[in-house]
Amino acid sequence: MENKAYSYLLEWAINFVKNKDIVSKKIEAIENGRNGFDLYVKYKDREQYFLIIPKIEDIDSIIQKINNENYFSIVTLNSKENFEVILKNWGKLIGFKFLNIIFVNPFSELDKKWIIFPHTHHKICDESALETGLKSMFGMVEPIEEEQLAAKITS
Repeated sequence: MENKAYSYLLEWAINFVKNKDIVSKKIEAIENGRNGFDLYVKYKDREQYFLIIPKIEDIDSIIQKINNENYFSIVTLNSKENFEVILKNWGKLIGFKFLNIIFVNPFSELDKKWIIFPHTHHKICDESALETGLKSMFGMVEPIEEEQLAAKITS
C-alpha cells in the first residue's frame, strides 16, 4: 500500500511541477532519486528537492536531509495525522528558509492541495493564531488517509 500511495504522489508531484512551469519554462531537468531525494528539479535559477512521504512518521529523519542552502518540498497526504505531526514539530521546521510542505488530496471535491512555508508563515503569523490558521487551510482540502488513497487508485 505504501508503494502505491508513494508512486501516485510522486507522479502527482511531477505533474504539479510541470504544470506550474508551463508559462515560465524554467525547468531544465527533472530526476528521480538524486542525493537521496525522491524528486529533483533543476530550474534555470535554482534547484529544488522533493521528499514524497504519504504518511509522515519521523520528522527528525526529514530534518537531517534538509538545509538552508537549497529549496525543499515535502509532498504528503492531507491527513489528520500528517497535519498533527507538522503542527507538533512546527518549531523544528521554521528554521528552514526554503522549505515548503504540500498537503495533497488528488480526489478532494474542494481544493486538491494546500501549501505552507513554515519559515515565512512563522514570521508573519501571530503564534497564538497559528493552529487556527493552519486548521483553516487544512480544511480547504478534504482529508485523506493512505488507505483511502490506495483504495481510490485501485478502484
